[in-house]
Amino acid sequence: MANKTFKDVQEYLRGKKILVANRGIPARRICRSIREHFDAIAAMTATDVDKTAPSAATAQELILLGSDPRAYLDIDTIVTLAKQEGVVGIHPGWGFASEDSRFPALCRKAGIVFIGASEEAMNLLGNKVQARAVAKRLGIPVVPGSDGAVDVPTARKIIQEIGLPIMLKAEGGGGGRGIFAVHNEEELEDAFFKASTMAQASFGNPNLFVEKFLTDVHHIEIQVLADHYGNVFAFDERDCTVQRNNQKLMEVTPSPWKGVTRDLREKLKDYARRLVSAVGYHSLATVEFLVTSDGTPYLIEVNTRLQVEHGITECRYGIDLVEEQIAIAFGAELRYSEKTLRPSYTAMQVRINLENPQNNFEPNSGRITRYVSPGGPGVRLDSNLSAGYEFPPNYDSAGSLLIAFAHDWEKTLGIMDRALSEYIIGGVRTTIPFFKQVIKSPEFRSGEITTNFVGNHPELMYYEDLAPEAERLARLVAEISARGYNPYVSLGAYRSVDTPRLGAFNPVLPPIDGAKRRKPSPYPRGDREALLDFIRDSDYIHFTDTTPRDMTQSNTGNRMRLAEDRLIGPYMDNAGYFSIENGGGAHFHVAMLANMTYPFSEAQAWNHFAPKTLKQLLIRSTNVLGYKPQPRNLTQKTGEMVCDNYQIIRCFDFLNHAENMRPFAEVVMNRRECVFEPAISLSWAKGFDVQHYLGVTESLLAMMGSVMGVSAKEASRHIILGLKDMAGVCPPRFMTELVKDIRKQWPELVLHYHRHMTDGLFVPACGAAAAAGCHILDAALGSSVRSYGQGDVQSLVAYLEGELGLKTRLDLDAIRDANFVCKQIMPYYDRYCSPYFRGVDYDVVRHGMPGGATSSSQEGAMKQGHIHLLPYMLRFLEQTRQIVRYHDVTPGSQITWNTAFLGVTAAYKRGGEEEVKYLLEVMQEVNRTPEKSLSPEMRHARLSIYQDCNDAFRDLLLGKFGKLPLGFPPDWVYESAFGSEWRKAIASRTEVSPLELLSDVDIDKEREECTRLLKRKPLSEEFIMYLNFPGDALKTIQFQARFGNPNCLPLNVWFEGLEVGQSVNFQDSGGKPHTLQILHISRPNEDGTSEVRYVLDSEFLNTGVQLVEPTQGGSKGVPMADPNNIYQVPSPSNGDLWVMYVAPGDVVTKGEEIFNVSIMKQEKAVLSPVDGIVKRVLKTADFKENKKMVPVREGELLVELAPAPRLCPNKACHHPLTEPEAHFCPKCGMKLDED
Repeated sequence: MANKTFKDVQEYLRGKKILVANRGIPARRICRSIREHFDAIAAMTATDVDKTAPSAATAQELILLGSDPRAYLDIDTIVTLAKQEGVVGIHPGWGFASEDSRFPALCRKAGIVFIGASEEAMNLLGNKVQARAVAKRLGIPVVPGSDGAVDVPTARKIIQEIGLPIMLKAEGGGGGRGIFAVHNEEELEDAFFKASTMAQASFGNPNLFVEKFLTDVHHIEIQVLADHYGNVFAFDERDCTVQRNNQKLMEVTPSPWKGVTRDLREKLKDYARRLVSAVGYHSLATVEFLVTSDGTPYLIEVNTRLQVEHGITECRYGIDLVEEQIAIAFGAELRYSEKTLRPSYTAMQVRINLENPQNNFEPNSGRITRYVSPGGPGVRLDSNLSAGYEFPPNYDSAGSLLIAFAHDWEKTLGIMDRALSEYIIGGVRTTIPFFKQVIKSPEFRSGEITTNFVGNHPELMYYEDLAPEAERLARLVAEISARGYNPYVSLGAYRSVDTPRLGAFNPVLPPIDGAKRRKPSPYPRGDREALLDFIRDSDYIHFTDTTPRDMTQSNTGNRMRLAEDRLIGPYMDNAGYFSIENGGGAHFHVAMLANMTYPFSEAQAWNHFAPKTLKQLLIRSTNVLGYKPQPRNLTQKTGEMVCDNYQIIRCFDFLNHAENMRPFAEVVMNRRECVFEPAISLSWAKGFDVQHYLGVTESLLAMMGSVMGVSAKEASRHIILGLKDMAGVCPPRFMTELVKDIRKQWPELVLHYHRHMTDGLFVPACGAAAAAGCHILDAALGSSVRSYGQGDVQSLVAYLEGELGLKTRLDLDAIRDANFVCKQIMPYYDRYCSPYFRGVDYDVVRHGMPGGATSSSQEGAMKQGHIHLLPYMLRFLEQTRQIVRYHDVTPGSQITWNTAFLGVTAAYKRGGEEEVKYLLEVMQEVNRTPEKSLSPEMRHARLSIYQDCNDAFRDLLLGKFGKLPLGFPPDWVYESAFGSEWRKAIASRTEVSPLELLSDVDIDKEREECTRLLKRKPLSEEFIMYLNFPGDALKTIQFQARFGNPNCLPLNVWFEGLEVGQSVNFQDSGGKPHTLQILHISRPNEDGTSEVRYVLDSEFLNTGVQLVEPTQGGSKGVPMADPNNIYQVPSPSNGDLWVMYVAPGDVVTKGEEIFNVSIMKQEKAVLSPVDGIVKRVLKTADFKENKKMVPVREGELLVELAPAPRLCPNKACHHPLTEPEAHFCPKCGMKLDED
């Protein structure tokens, strides 16, 4: 009788039922073949977890297995149900019970065809030990190891014979499971237990055997297909070398490795054919080898089932292996031969798993929020995913198999690259971005890789797993809309969903005349000397517009975004300004902290949309762009990037210590295109007179001369000198005298005056400076003028020209247009960002708080419940300025304010308002009474003035910020601030620049840490951001990764979100337009989550927003320390815990620092009040490790101590003794008395 043909099987199977005893990808894949060519009924097993899975839609019938997720392993029940349903054949797929030799036996007894290997073949080849034995008989090389299953003692003996490392492998396993590497004998027992347990759970067989662990090898396999008539076809090799944890990640056919020669390929095929022929095998099988670098192959196993990677062989040959497997199972003769079937394509498969490669490929599950599949020529996708599908945690992490194929390797790589970029799976972490990294790798593309490729290339994990920006921005809008406010602008819950809205932001933008756009700026660029000569030789007053930086810093907390800068910038660029101040100071920090924008990218954008006008940045001397002194190499690195993006670099020091400005001067003076502007911090107070500032000017010029290698006089020709009145306190008459005297002594020195309007005298003071010979004045757009920044440029021009007869050359029409646009912007910032206290504050001449600090500090006092103490704090400021004399500008303003705040609130806690009044009376008495005339009582009382100061104030007194401008304060100040340690403090004072005391930052180590935290290499700008503000830099980088560029969103949406039914049009960073509409915002469910449904372009999406925390915040639920219990250590104020030094069980001594709280940008060390043992720690933080702070409330219990049983009797030690039976002190070693 003739052999059965494929067509015979087709005719037989038509209308009959074939069951796929599997789930997910294999079930879907096999059902397709059943339906396509056989016209049979495709049935699929399904547990309750899977009955609504995407794969289930491919089946025509489901055989339900119940609620147990592991029911796929219950082959007895599956076969029984199949027989009841009239199933004629069962395909096991891969995984689960596909290699359980009982499965074909049960099917045979039930009269059902098993579509796979026979029981005998599985036992001979599927069992790794038996397969090794067959291979040895045939002379096929195998990896050195045991001849059979082993126990631990036997494994130890084999280790002695073949050496380490070894592999413990499951006898009946596959798919890379049940394999454990052992590198030293100490690991053996534990590894054996784990491997055996996993083998039993995965394959129902706990037996293990030993193989030598071969490193730096290639994993090459041969697919074979054999029928019942002795025909065997061996397909070309598949290269499975890219692996993790001994499991395959990618497969390629043919191998791109040059080591796979024609001879090696034929040898491996011959081995594979001989193996299956030797046992009478029929069905699909895969014979797997490890190949050393010299081309020596070793058999490792035979998989007696359909392989996950079979699809690339199908694509290479243009066939369907599954339908051939089905036909052979029902008796058909193999249709293929070497003559009739030839390979045509190169194919590559990547396994799209729901795993996080950056966390050791940790699996994850959850809802697929968005699903866009790739397509086009050369793409095949086998998937078990769809939008809205809740990917279950019960099974493996396989989501889909993506294949690219073409006639050559390079084209295949290109198709895969394109397909991966098209593929979008939202809501979960996947291997897609990892594969994008892999196919970029030159080693992978050349094929010169081994099985250690992933482990040896950690850079493969340096990537960002980002959804398309429009999708991310839509999620941000959804969150803002659900909350009613933007939680990322650091303003708190400033509105709710019910708060009236300002409405859509649709600004009207006046056209800019083409001729005006083309008109060049008169100011020379790229040549510092030419620029300064131009200013000196001109006969008119020049202007800097501070609207984008200092105005928004002072009046809206720096929260004006780049998006709004783009609107006003082009008009300002045509106004004829000398410069636009658009960076530096707190603006650099808040760009990250609240605007979630990269500061230097912002500067680059400014240079693009306002290209004609010079850009100016403010540097805080040693603090650079931050709040504490920075090492020289960090200053150098930051300075280079500053000079790449700005042309005018203004640098001030709150102590006017010239040496503190030297590092930045050195950087800027090496850049011919940049101008350095050292600025004098101005005050109007006792000791800070004209002669004093002439001395400061002289020291600055001497420092500049030293940097340049010229005289101080010559140096005056190469810089601009800034005169910086940040509090707005110097009267016009003082400015007249100061400017005249500076000009008289240094006639070629260009002067630039910066003044705040806090006292209301901005215009006359600027006029006085200009009339006296100042070249450049700072001013701002009138519509942005509020209380604390600069004054209106148009009013100033009118005063200079109309009242003083001075010349200006600004284009007032351009300024009016800029003003008009700014008028439309400001209402949003006024509504949500303006300071609580506003208006002119002439009392600034007494308390001296600068710019925006005037309001923000006072607002801080109010928010912490101390508004009734605010007048006393301001009086404390006024008095302390006469005791410790310096300029109240950053960071001095923070130091001064915190000193006043802590001093007044501590006095209030001690004795109420009367105690505060007495404190201020003491300060007044000290300031108005000569030292010799002070009474003993007053001398004692003044020691309480600074007893509650923080570390920053103490560092100031020690000279750690630099040389105090009028010298160190009297000794009693040190006694007040340092207590019994005051003499030691005085002895340790220094007048050298803090730069001399700071060690350089280990740049390489910091880059490595930044890379670790980002899980990718930082961009140059990101690294500079990180070096200056690590925590907020990471927050900004992670925000943009999570949500995209916020400057793409309109202003009202950024602050208010959208109402239900409302839509918005926006463009992503690439300029692509999008439309977003909010459809529905649900009430919070029991988890506190609100579901937001919306349409992005034409796609319906949804996201969950956590609106209510599971545990209530605020004072409820927050344990507060008992003020009468010395063992309960609270937070000293509202702030952020940034480091906790202790853990339960630690022994602490009185005065030991146990944690540190950041309060208003200053660190407050909290010391143990007693000797004791740490009983519990309620909150912990380690900012150095993870760059995260933990919010804490004033009085909140953070550490609870318990009494130490006893103390070491050695008075010099006094260490707590925790061990009752101890005979010696663990610290000093002193012998302890017996009780």
